[in-house]
Amino acid sequence: MKEATPIRRLFTISRPYLKYFAGGILAAGIVSLLDLSLALALKKFIELGSANLAQATKLLRELCVMIVGIYAGKWFFSYQQTVLLSAGIYKLTTDLRGRLYNHLHVLSISFFDRQRTGQIMSRMTNDVGVVQSSGSVLTDLVTGPVLGLGGLVGMLYLNWRLTIAAVLVVPVMAVAIARIGGKMRSLSSVLQTRLADLTEMMEETIAGMRIIKSFAAEDYEMRRFSDCNREGYYAAMRGVKRSAALQPTVELIGAFGTIGILLYGGWFVARDQMTMDALGAFVFLMVKVATSARMIGRINIQYQTVSAAAERIFEILDDRPDVAEPQDARPPGDIRGQITFESVSFSYSGETDVIRDLSFEIAPGEIVALVGPSGAGKSTIASLIPRFYDPNSGAVRIDGQDVRGLLLTPLRRQIAIVPQETMLFAASIRENIAYGRRDATTAEIEEAARAAHAHDFIVKTENGYDTVLGDRGTRISQGQRQRIAIARAILADPAILILDEATSSLDAESERLVQEALERLMSSRTTLIIAHRLATITKADRIFVLERGRMVECGAFDELMRGNTLFRKLYEVQHRLAEASAHEN
Repeated sequence: MKEATPIRRLFTISRPYLKYFAGGILAAGIVSLLDLSLALALKKFIELGSANLAQATKLLRELCVMIVGIYAGKWFFSYQQTVLLSAGIYKLTTDLRGRLYNHLHVLSISFFDRQRTGQIMSRMTNDVGVVQSSGSVLTDLVTGPVLGLGGLVGMLYLNWRLTIAAVLVVPVMAVAIARIGGKMRSLSSVLQTRLADLTEMMEETIAGMRIIKSFAAEDYEMRRFSDCNREGYYAAMRGVKRSAALQPTVELIGAFGTIGILLYGGWFVARDQMTMDALGAFVFLMVKVATSARMIGRINIQYQTVSAAAERIFEILDDRPDVAEPQDARPPGDIRGQITFESVSFSYSGETDVIRDLSFEIAPGEIVALVGPSGAGKSTIASLIPRFYDPNSGAVRIDGQDVRGLLLTPLRRQIAIVPQETMLFAASIRENIAYGRRDATTAEIEEAARAAHAHDFIVKTENGYDTVLGDRGTRISQGQRQRIAIARAILADPAILILDEATSSLDAESERLVQEALERLMSSRTTLIIAHRLATITKADRIFVLERGRMVECGAFDELMRGNTLFRKLYEVQHRLAEASAHEN
């Protein structure tokens, strides 16, 4: 079966909105009929006015009034045409943007490893914007391209002096359009602000996709985006309605220019330099040239542009997640926290294994630290537990259950990750803490904040727990951001906790507070610590020393420090570097 083209697939998505397109096309057809009625009116009046010159002059004045009436009708149906077609195209692109956003939440972390954020944002903004702009040529497809050059040649043939006068009207119209168009700036600014909000939310959630998936918050983010997306639609339609009123108004002003040309042509008729038939034909050609000039050459270019944009959009929509739930997936139940790796091997590229035939078991409530040189596989192990990736071979089990057979949302809701680079959202402190449990009460949120040593600095902020943080929480210090992240994990009450050196790059006081909060958080929970600073893991029950994807040593801190171990060598190197840095300072 032949694969559907991007344009055909866009048409399939737009079927629910065909009533808007049909109404707009009908209105456009009526506008075209009104254009043609001008020629019929001219013919009728010319026939009636052929009796004598005085009667023709009177009928010419009546014709001017009729022209205004015709353009008033065009104003109404042009307004309807623009509003209906724009409603259809905006509903289509709102739907398309929502599909893209929701699909991003379905895709696996590996997709975001492969794709650059800027590329994803471009598909969701620029390419969808191209599809949105295609609504401007829908009327061209209804009325069809008109031979403007042929109309101009005909006008020159009928009366070259009148043609020059008609061309001179164009600059006057340009000034009028520029002045009236300036009124659209405020509405355009509102629309751009709404679109900026959408872009900010998309960029934020893409950057924080690991956190979103860790707390199984995909549905929440989809609903939040849907609300903002709908507001963008309403803002766009307010601008469309004003724009729809603007264009026919400008055209109505242009009708008075047409009347001027018609009266000037009457001067030629009065001096027998032009017949009424020729004047009628000239006016008809002039109107057709004026209304159709913008159509010439746009249709094919727009078709190719939209086709290319749609192809890039469907590249994302056609991407399938690497990690998916099987049809018989089951909930994990209440997790105790036992973690087992059975001969696990994994590679990101499919060529070089980051983890090689790795096996270990962590008991419920045990604290285990992962150490080793950069690239040893520490972060990869942490990513396999919540099933951000699937191993190439072997199995990852939680409480004896292979994670590949479990429902992702209930699994990830019982696993909390406190990363080294804390990700906070541009929302209130309250919302950030309750991100993993959005039904939490105020008392529960504050209790979690106190346990994380965050309550005291929160109440000193401008609006306390309702203080809105800046982009990624940049309005507060790194230590404060990490304590809010810890409070978020405490409130989520996970069975399994993964810490990615949450005390790095902090001053001594912040590190002390964060370390105390972490000790409370780790109590009675299975904890996996990715350790970069080895002095912070002295209290771990066991330490796994990794090298090139394999576990080369395992034991408690004191045990590993007694022998000639890789761990001791790494520790002593870090200790010497720390002493050297202290002496320099």
